[in-house]
Amino acid sequence: MALISHNLSPLSPQSSSWFYQWHNQPPIDDQLFAPPQHFINEQQHQHGPISGSRGDNNLFHKNVAPSSPIHHNFESNGFLKLDSSSPFDDIPFYRNKSRKENNKSTNFVNYLPWVLSAFSLVQPPPQSPSINSRNRLYQSRIEKSGPLNIFYQWSQLDYAFESDLERNIAVSSDRYIPENNLPLGIEAWRDRVFITIPRWKKGVPATLTWLPRVPTERSPKLNPYPNWDWHSRESCDILTSVFRIFADSCGRLWVLDSGQVEVTINPRQICPPSIIVFDLKTDKLILRYEIPEQYVKQDSLYTNIVVDIRENECDDAYAYVTDVWRYGILVYSLKKHESWRLTDGYFYPDPLYTKYQLKDLKFQWNDGIFGMALSPYQNGRGQTDRLLFYHPMSSSQEFYVPVSALRNETYFNDKDDLVQVLGESRGLLGQSSASGMTRDGVMFYNMVLRNSVGCWDSGKSYTRNNLGVVVQDNVTMVFPNDLKVDQEKRQSVWVLSNKLPFYLYRELDQNDINFRVFQGYTDEIVKGTICDPIIPDTHQHYPSLIHY
Repeated sequence: MALISHNLSPLSPQSSSWFYQWHNQPPIDDQLFAPPQHFINEQQHQHGPISGSRGDNNLFHKNVAPSSPIHHNFESNGFLKLDSSSPFDDIPFYRNKSRKENNKSTNFVNYLPWVLSAFSLVQPPPQSPSINSRNRLYQSRIEKSGPLNIFYQWSQLDYAFESDLERNIAVSSDRYIPENNLPLGIEAWRDRVFITIPRWKKGVPATLTWLPRVPTERSPKLNPYPNWDWHSRESCDILTSVFRIFADSCGRLWVLDSGQVEVTINPRQICPPSIIVFDLKTDKLILRYEIPEQYVKQDSLYTNIVVDIRENECDDAYAYVTDVWRYGILVYSLKKHESWRLTDGYFYPDPLYTKYQLKDLKFQWNDGIFGMALSPYQNGRGQTDRLLFYHPMSSSQEFYVPVSALRNETYFNDKDDLVQVLGESRGLLGQSSASGMTRDGVMFYNMVLRNSVGCWDSGKSYTRNNLGVVVQDNVTMVFPNDLKVDQEKRQSVWVLSNKLPFYLYRELDQNDINFRVFQGYTDEIVKGTICDPIIPDTHQHYPSLIHY
């Protein structure tokens, strides 16, 4: 990011104006963009207490002039007035109450540059902006793609190694090969965003990582989750190759570890595919469940996971895991600590949609069931069951199945008509990857060949006229791969684009931006569109599945 230079002549009006405006800025409170506590704890563990001008434990407290004047619009109650479309508008920002005290000594210093310049003795020294000021400057310049904010973007991924020496050792030993690292899965929970990097090629030092939810820089280094010990060696007791993750409403992170490495070169199943669960409040392991061998078919690839919880009964959770290459769903019961595998003809790919073309790159994927989204649990409105909406990757059709049927292996196998086709096809180039649904029943899904994110209000019929487009961008949204709707009170949709086919079949241009993380508040991005629940159905003669 280019910062404004202050190497100005001492006689120039700009220099005095800059100096005057700096000393008359309202005092800035540093709490909004302070690093997450996890980061502070990690830094203290490595380097001891972090000292600053306002406290021993705040890394960003440095009284350094900002690179350019920053003006803040404060409400009378002391809160910073934020625009309603800001991605940070639900985070409190308090005004410093000692403003008058800080301004007592500014009368003389306001004229100091003119006094000094008159004698040509000195010029105002160039000051580097404080870390906190740079954070605000970055956030004021966050790019957008349609209604979505581009929180993060990289040409290559890098990691927060414990030291420069550790990084150099990783590079020299091929434990870290920058061009081989590709982000695949995304999830968000409270103050953190999680990103997975499967070990599809050699040189991936950490397969599960996290970043601050509130961005402070454009291309940050990834922090290993839960720590480096879980990624430091080849062992089935730690993380092997994580594909996707799911943060549930009970504060747990469900991790789907494929156990496969180097799938693009020489596939090796070095560990059983596993479901691993962490407590997000403590970052401690809760359980590890290895998928039984009889459910791992030849060439099976478990790639996606969603978790079903009712009435905050955290001990009675069910996880649904898709096998994209052998066309099945694995159902795992936390209470029973057992699983079963289900198959259906509608889990298979559509042969008419197995051929892909992205720009000038042509390829063929026979990927089956992949994207999943759970309907809201509406027990208070008489709907005690949920629906699992899903689609094969190589298909333009959406399907659904009652979750009660998935929870009962015998019942599912005895019935032939439990899985149903949902409405109309998405049409040409209708292949979709991940999907997710909000608490008010709005589904979002990635359209990988259209470089777009689509939406559908499940209170309406599933027809093409009722399918909306949130954003379409052939530059920033090339191959949107993963998508999540978070569990926050005000929900956001998170999208990760990664140019996956070019990574697999060619080489990514390291001079270009290859990976992006997008965020948008779900209520804002559908407002006024056909996906807005207040907009009426365009085809009311088609029945809707969910009534609100």
